[in-house]
Formats: sequence, C-alpha cells, structure tokens
Amino acid sequence: MRFMHLFAVLSTLLWSGIATDNGLTTAVTWDPYSLTVNGSRVFIFSGEFHYQRMPVPEMWLDIFHKFKANGFNTISVYFFWSYHSPSKGVYDFETSGKNVQKLFDYAKEAGLWVIARAGPYCNAETNGGGLALWGSDGSLGNLRTGDTTYYQAWLPWITQIGEIIARNEITKGGPVILNQHENELQETSHVATNTLVVYMEQVKKAFLAAGVTVPSTHNEKGMRSMSWSTDYQNVGGAVNVYALDSYPGGFSCTNVNTGFNIVRTYYQWFQNYSYTQPEYLAEFEGGYFTPWGGSFYDDCAAEHDPAFADVYYKNNIAQRTTLLSLYMAWGGTNWGHSAAPVVYTSYDYSAPLRETRQIQDKFSQTKLISLFTRVSTDLLKTHMIGNGTGYAVSTPLIFTWELRNPDTGAAFYTVQQTTSKSRDSVTFSANLNTSAGVITVPNINLDGRQSKILVTDYTFGKNTLLYSSADVLTYGTFDVDVLVLYLKPGQVGQFAIKSSSTDTTHSTEGTSEVAVESTNSTTTFTYTQGSGKTVVKFGGALIYLLDQQTAWKFWAPATTTNPDVKPNEQIFVLGPYLVRSASISHGVVHVSGDNDVATTIEVYTGDSSIQTITWNGIRLAATKTSYGSVTAQIPGAKDRTIALPALTNWRSADTLPEKLASYDDKNWAICNKSTTLSPVAPLTRPVLFSSDYGFYTGAKIYRGYFIGANFTSVNITCSGGLAFGWSAWLNGALIGGNVGNASLTTTAAVLTLPTASLKSGENLLTVVVDYHGHDQTSTAKGVENPRGILGASLVPSAGSTGFSLWKVQGNAGGSKNLDPVRGPMNEGGLFAERVGWHLPGFTPDSSFDRSGPSTGLSTSGIRFYTTTFHLNIDSDLDVPLGIELGAPAGTVARIMIWVNGYQYGKYVPHIGPQTRFPVPPGVINNRGLNTVALSLWAMTDAGAKLDTVKLISYGAYQTDFDFNKDWSSLQPGYDAGRLQYA
Repeated sequence: MRFMHLFAVLSTLLWSGIATDNGLTTAVTWDPYSLTVNGSRVFIFSGEFHYQRMPVPEMWLDIFHKFKANGFNTISVYFFWSYHSPSKGVYDFETSGKNVQKLFDYAKEAGLWVIARAGPYCNAETNGGGLALWGSDGSLGNLRTGDTTYYQAWLPWITQIGEIIARNEITKGGPVILNQHENELQETSHVATNTLVVYMEQVKKAFLAAGVTVPSTHNEKGMRSMSWSTDYQNVGGAVNVYALDSYPGGFSCTNVNTGFNIVRTYYQWFQNYSYTQPEYLAEFEGGYFTPWGGSFYDDCAAEHDPAFADVYYKNNIAQRTTLLSLYMAWGGTNWGHSAAPVVYTSYDYSAPLRETRQIQDKFSQTKLISLFTRVSTDLLKTHMIGNGTGYAVSTPLIFTWELRNPDTGAAFYTVQQTTSKSRDSVTFSANLNTSAGVITVPNINLDGRQSKILVTDYTFGKNTLLYSSADVLTYGTFDVDVLVLYLKPGQVGQFAIKSSSTDTTHSTEGTSEVAVESTNSTTTFTYTQGSGKTVVKFGGALIYLLDQQTAWKFWAPATTTNPDVKPNEQIFVLGPYLVRSASISHGVVHVSGDNDVATTIEVYTGDSSIQTITWNGIRLAATKTSYGSVTAQIPGAKDRTIALPALTNWRSADTLPEKLASYDDKNWAICNKSTTLSPVAPLTRPVLFSSDYGFYTGAKIYRGYFIGANFTSVNITCSGGLAFGWSAWLNGALIGGNVGNASLTTTAAVLTLPTASLKSGENLLTVVVDYHGHDQTSTAKGVENPRGILGASLVPSAGSTGFSLWKVQGNAGGSKNLDPVRGPMNEGGLFAERVGWHLPGFTPDSSFDRSGPSTGLSTSGIRFYTTTFHLNIDSDLDVPLGIELGAPAGTVARIMIWVNGYQYGKYVPHIGPQTRFPVPPGVINNRGLNTVALSLWAMTDAGAKLDTVKLISYGAYQTDFDFNKDWSSLQPGYDAGRLQYA
C-alpha cells in the first residue's frame, strides 16, 4: 500500500507543471491536477441535463438558474439523435424543444459551461439509447462498431450536431469546454484493428471534421474495463481527458439501512490508468432510476437524504477529483414515447432538483459542497499525502484522507465514518499538520452519515485559517473578508485565524456560545453551534457560523456571467428559498429569486451605502445590522389563493373502431415483406415488425384476415418493451392477450378462437400492441430489437400461418413528423391520436357522449375522453402542477393522458408505480384555456374506470421569473387534415 502510494505521488510529481493541450486549442488545457480554462485552474462541478425531457425551452433557463444558484458551473448534456431525426436524412435543430442553439445561449446566459455528449450512442434510459428510431428496422447495421453501414448512418448526425457544437465552443465565445466521444463503450481488446478502436477513431475524425477543437473525453462504465486513455495501452481511439462513471449507492427504496457503501479506490484507479490527467467522474450518482413495477421516486427516502451528498461528494473530493458531474442533476419527464423500456414516464431520478423543478434538501446540501469548491483554489493542485482507518485521528471508527497543495501548503483532511453506512455518533480528535506544527483539535463529531472537510492553512482573502474543524461553505472578499462555516446544531467547532497581534477584540451576534483565546500568531475560536446563525466580527474578517439547515438557505449569487466566479464576484444572501441573481445600483441591492414562506432576507454586499433591498422588483425598507449587512422581510406564497378546477364536462367516444369488420382500412400499410434487415428473424411471414413499415413509436394496430371457421386458436408473439401489453379481438370480441409484465419485453400466447365468434367466410383478428420504447444496446440487439407482432399463426394450419392478409397502422404519417413542435415521439397509433382528438381546438361532434373516465368501460375496449379547463394563477407565482390518476383496486388497464396535445403520462395501475404526473408551464397554461385528454384501454371484459382524475399542485413560490408567457407557439392545434389518417 505504501509502495503504491509512493508510486502515485512520484507519477504526479513527474507530470506536474506540464499543462497539456490537444494541439487544437489552448483555451482548455489539463494536467494531473485539474482542468484549466482560459488560463485559470477550475473545479468543474457539473449537473447532467437532458433538454429532450423538458419540451419548453424557457424552462431550461429556470433550471439553469437553479443549477447556477446551487453552485454548479457546468452542465453535461446528451444530444439524442432520435429526437432530432424523425426519418433518414431529415434533421430538426430549430423547432421549439429541439432548438440546440437556444440551449447553448441559455447556458451562457446563466453562466454555465457545457460538456457536450452527442454519442452517436447515449444510453440514458431514453428510447433506443438515443439512436435514430428510423434505424430500428435494422438499417443501422452492427451497432457501436466500425461497421460501414453503421458508420454511414451516424456520420451525418455527428457532422450536423458537431458543427453546432463547434460554433458554440469557448474558443468562439460559447460555453462548450469538453466534447465526449460515444458513451460507456468498453474497450475489450487493445488492438488497433479491433472494430471498437476503429469506431472510436471514426468518431474522433468526424468531430474534428465538423470543426470541434475543445478537448475530447469519454466515460468509463464503472471500473469494468480500461478504455480510451492515453495513459493505458493506447492503440487508437483514446481521448484527451479520461473519465469514470460511478453509481455506488446500492440503495433500496424499501429499506433505508441498505447500501450507503462509499468507494475508496477512485484515486488509485485514476493513478493506474490516467495519471497524466485530472480525475474526472463524468457520471456520478445524483440519484437513480426506478423501473416499471418498482417503487416511485417519492418513496426512495435514501436517495433523497442530504447525507448522501454530504458523504459521497466529499469522498470524491477527498480522492483528488476535480471534475465532478452528477447524473442526474434534474431528471425531467419521459413524455410521449421517449422512454426506454427500463423506465416509465417520470425520470425524476431522485435528482437534487426534482422533476417538478423544486429544490430538495439533497440539492441544498450539494450547494454547500459546490460553493466550497468554487472558491477553494488550493484544492485544484494537491498531492495525496495519506489516508486510512484511524489516520490522523484518535479512533479507528474514522477514516481520513489528507490532500496537500505542494505550493501553498494548504491541506484538506476529509473525515468520514470507517463504515460509511454507520448511523453512530462518533466524537474524536484530529492531529492536523499545519504551518505552525501538528495541532490536536478535539471534540470533532460525525453524526452518523456525515462527513467533514477540515482545512489547514486555508487562505480566504487577506486572512488565513490555520485550521478549522467546521466545514467551510465559502468565502467572499468585500470591504472585509467574509467566511462562512457550518455545522449541525450542538456540534463543537474550532477554528484558528493567523494574526500578527494578541488582540482578541471581537464581537459576536447570534445563538452560538463562542470562546476566544490568542497566542502570538493565532487567535482560536471554539464554539458550540446554536440554531440559525451566529456572526463573529474579528479584525478584517467576518465569520458566519451557520447551522446546517440555515446554511441550506445561504446563497452566493455571482456578479459575473463567467462560470469561473472569483471570491470578489459574489453577493451573499441568506433566507429565501432561491436566489437567482443579485446586483447593486444607486444604493440599492436588487435580488431576484423565489420564495415559499415569508421570511427575513439578509444581504451582505460590502457596500456601506446600501439602504434599500428590492426583491423581485418590490422595494423594501432595509435595516442595517451591526456587522454591515442589510435585512428586510420578503413575501412568500403560503397564503396565496391557488384555485385548481375539477376536471368535469368530459366528452368521450370509442377509439377502437378497427376491431369491427365495418371499419375501412384501405389506407393502411399492407404487411407484405418476406425479408427484413432486422438482426432478429421473424417468427412467421410476412414480416409484421412495425418498424419495417415506418411506424416506430406508440401503440400499433394490426388487422389480420383469414377465411373459414376451421381454426381453433391463434399463436401470437408480441414485443413492446418491459411492462407493455397487448389485446386481441376476433370479429370484435376479446379473445385475450397479455396484460403486461414488468420483467418481460416480449410475450406470447395461444388464444382460443371461440366458435361463437368465428365466421365461415372472412374473419378479422384485430391486435393492439402497446409500446414502451425501443431497447438500449444493453438488451440484445438494442434499438434493432423489433416491435409489434413478431409472429402469428392459426392452429391448425399446414405449411402456412393461415392468414390471407395483414395490415398495420401506427402514428399518423409514420416518419413524416406531422407535428414537428412536439416532435417524432409524441404520438402513437390509436384512432383518436391519428385524427387529432388530443389536440387543442378539437371540438367533439355528436358521436361523442358525455360520459367521463369515472364511468369508464363496462367491457374490453379503448375509449377516449376530452375536456377543457381554465387556470388563472397569479403571474408572480410559480406553481408546479400535475395530474393525479387513480383506479379501483384490481383494475387492469392502460391509460395515457395528454395536456394541450402533449402525451405527458402513462398510467398502468396493475403494474405501477406512477400515479402523479407533473406537467410544466408551457405544456400547461397557468393563465388561460387548457385541453386535457385521456385514453382508457380496458384489457379484460371486466372493463375499467378511473376513480381519480384531478389537477394537483406541488407547491407555490413567489417569483419574478416569467412562467406565464403566451405558449401558443408550443401548442399547435387541431387540423382537419388529420382525418386522412382515420
């Protein structure tokens, strides 16, 4: 262990001081310690964001504001080929939620850098892993290899998205600092001619040809292989900055005591395989997804625990990580049919920022760490001095990491429970090696799942902490240096400030008891953290002592749009739920943000002329404190009236006329193919795979014809992704199907043909196959796994299937992308969808009755419901809204719900887990008319109904962000031209 440690230190020393660039730009360089951007070392604290999962571009900026406010300086972004290319050769980078340039512009406006991740393959629990769905017919070739067919398919995508990325690089005034090649592609053979090496070389050359010059990166899939590092068996395909993905939590939604096992081998891994590069965790667990039939995110208490951020993220820092990206930082919604089969509509991910765009405590704790990294420049060049159980502490119950900056001598001791899942309270002393010698600091406490970073010789402005046993949140340089520390209430903190005199004159205001003593060169403060805040004024320094939950409401808005925020480019604010921005003009400090409960706002600017605070444009009389800040009372939204109407006045009609022989299917696609490009062979012929006939997303409807009453059963195999289902009707009578299984992607059944339903002449078999997305490459052939009917044959039949003809119908227009605003994955093949009943402006005719979903169906079938409602939410409020659905116990059904034309929820009550579906502003009109529609597919002859269909609110926040725009451009309405797809 000591030898390996010595080797690692020597390797770092050998490569230290050598700034490396990629030969294309020096705007972004690297060495073994950190990334350097425009000449400054930076800690990259990034959050994963997928714009596809939020179809309202204006909400991207809201989310970016929250990222920035909570200390992030970067976003990591997947660009999904599937979202932008509805058919071969067709690309859309401009329409509404696909406007990539707007994404970059908003990121720059918010002060965030961008790590671009355009694949070609992404994974991400998105449909097909992000590969173009038009290739689901098998035309993509051998996926994720150097195969010529695959290369020719993805090259236009990388060329086009690459050119947009290139135009937005930091070298051209844009926010892009890194560009990822592919995703989690394991290098299985370090041979130059290996197909994976050839593929990675192809991707590299394609991005270069598109003009991308920022450094390249790639994310290793856990510690499962050694891939694409210039420091390890580089035979081609290697990237500039190696990265690692890690999801170590291992939590259970049903048992909070499981998991919580941190990884202590990151440092050694990077030293072994990427020792000339900084340590980069490209995807670190910000939460995790839950599957069909699993637990809903709200029930996963362990994933929401702020202790997760406190222990895990500090553990990463302790191992010299200086690029950290949380996956996900905001998960969003798998609206339409954008999900891969492994997930359902919600992609909340238990992320720090909820699907509803609400800040949870885990995000608040994350902020305390990210703001620390923003100003702690000594952290950006460190050596690993030592680590271990009982290292530099008085008990083996504590594990310690020691990092030290070789230039300044500043050190960072991260202390954590040796058994990281322990909930024991452990009090100990630490032996901290400082410029004044080794100092034993007593009464350090870790309260169960807690970690602390103890600093020594830590410079803040003109002052220096000799040491601190309380966590540093941040510091700023104003008229005086302002340092912010935090602890849990009741914990003892001790910090010492270097000073040139023995004068201990200080003032204290707050609930914490503070004792002070001085030597010739140091003044030491010992205190027990009280509730709220305590402020200590000493010499040229002001120290805020905050309890942890008070610290969650501390903000440091930047006064620059540069993501690299310096200590003198901040204003400190305490109190609100969110601070988006702050600025000073004419003796007034202007603060913009959101607030839920009326509270006191405190602002420290260092400007003694400040007399007034404006909060969201509201001018407030400010009171000056004894230590130079100003305070005022700001409003919340707790007492505001928010009226959500009941959903009534439903109109409904049958949306499965195709089960009847009288239905005219003359315009349907005839299934007449005897061969397929699919790598999966059809079970019967003709080929019935839906993608072979240009139908990729949503439910598919098949009509199979056969002659005579001599058949006794039909053998059908269908595929639609995990938890999908299918139903079959013979001449209008239900004969069975499969109601779905959360573990099965494909299901088969032999269905009896009732003699009472058979005809001696022509018979009609109607099969409706649900769709839960195309697979990622982790499942067999990935996106090329076929969907729809895989095979169908009548029994008995000799030498043939017994069918004379098959026809298939899917979403209106197939790959024509009739609704470019909502995009290629919003709709499926139900009759109501094809003719546009779900769209705003559709007016039900006399064929619709006035029954609602609470009446439902008394037998099998699919019915469609539509209604409208008005909202009039105050324009200065953000009220995250959703729709809650419920059904009586035992209901076997499939429900989809549309809001203003967007399919924003799939509810499967007999599988679960989701019953509440958030809907963002822009999809819903907070002020104005809304259309809501619902399909109810009763899968048995017992019928189905819903007992709950209602609007819900997740909270309310007074704000000056504009959530109440005219969203009509995002909500194109009904067009009678849809009737051609009836």
